[in-house]
Amino acid sequence: MEYQELKQTKALFMVRQDIINGEYILTDHTLNYGKLVYDGLGREEGNVYAAGISWKFGYDFEPFGKTEILIYDNPDNLIGKATSNRHLENVKLIMNDGFIAKFEDPSIFLHEYEWTCKEHGTLLCFKVHPFSLTDEIHTLNDTISIHLITLFCFLSSHILILKKRHSRNPHF
Repeated sequence: MEYQELKQTKALFMVRQDIINGEYILTDHTLNYGKLVYDGLGREEGNVYAAGISWKFGYDFEPFGKTEILIYDNPDNLIGKATSNRHLENVKLIMNDGFIAKFEDPSIFLHEYEWTCKEHGTLLCFKVHPFSLTDEIHTLNDTISIHLITLFCFLSSHILILKKRHSRNPHF
């Protein structure tokens, strides 16, 4: 499938393709900008395919310590890490180029998450609809690159999938 390059847009959607298969499409309901695909039921490692880019999300955790999502580009070069406690709360992203951002839940009563950084403030808001196959994404800052926004969209979904998996199986 051919994907369009993401343009500066304010509203995007992450759509789960069905209940069983691990495939999520990033779209504005007109154009498709990429997909996140999982092999198998574990959903620990995922592959992202977008216009001209692809990433792989690896996974590393210590049973009673930290959790790391390792981010690789196409030739399997490590380009960043998202680190958190084992419950995936307050995730900190550190890219190899020095860019740092946090993925946080600003309100425990809403199913909303935000990517923030010191230099640019709130970058993106990811709103989960618990009984839907579609989540909303609102880009709030256009000072960062389109590639980084695309990465945030897919990484948000990946973090929340791992978080949901952990809530169902606390020994994972």
